Amino acid sequence: MKADLHTHTWYSPDGMTPPSLLIRVAKRKGLRVVAITDHNRLTIVRSEDVILVPGEEVMTTRGEIIGLGITEEIPPGLDPFETADLIEEQGGVVVIPHPFDWFRRRTALFLNGVDMNRFHVVEVLNARYVDYTPLVRAYTYAKEKALPMVGSSDAHTPWEVGVAYTLLPDDIDDVYDVLIALRKGLCKPFGHLSPPLVHIFSPLMRIFHKWGLFKPHSAPSSVKNR
Repeated sequence: MKADLHTHTWYSPDGMTPPSLLIRVAKRKGLRVVAITDHNRLTIVRSEDVILVPGEEVMTTRGEIIGLGITEEIPPGLDPFETADLIEEQGGVVVIPHPFDWFRRRTALFLNGVDMNRFHVVEVLNARYVDYTPLVRAYTYAKEKALPMVGSSDAHTPWEVGVAYTLLPDDIDDVYDVLIALRKGLCKPFGHLSPPLVHIFSPLMRIFHKWGLFKPHSAPSSVKNR
């Protein structure tokens, strides 16, 4: 089944997609599993249409780390290994997003001298890469280290959802099954890059959020920012 394990809603400071719309788009595109990984925030929503994996994209002192399957929000600004420990303590899976991306140096741990043997999964395909060079380097690294590989859209807009994705076994029934499949390496990246135009939206949304021009509705099921 198809899974998009790295998406953002309008609760990220550079996102514009309501969770309900993200789920509708994911279902329409044939995704069975979706992870909402807002920046430094655990956004909890529920759906009967897709398996929703709770997650968070956490900024550490040396780049971003994604925690999948967590139940408590992890604060930003910690050492990457401490962040990984907190994810593991919750039974989550540690994913390294968009590695080797020279356009996102502060979020690419491979460029910041961190030993990746400590982590679980490498996002070799990120649909927001400008070209395929980071993908080739990440794929080569993951193969050398025998680390599981995934593909994700890193969607900040509805149009990006599912552009890149991960294939998981068909017999997955819940979040626990998803995490087990990732840990066992029963996953394979697929898809392609989003058009370069999508990169315009993130800085615009940061401005809109900062100036109060874009105000997401609060949701009782969402965990508030710390």
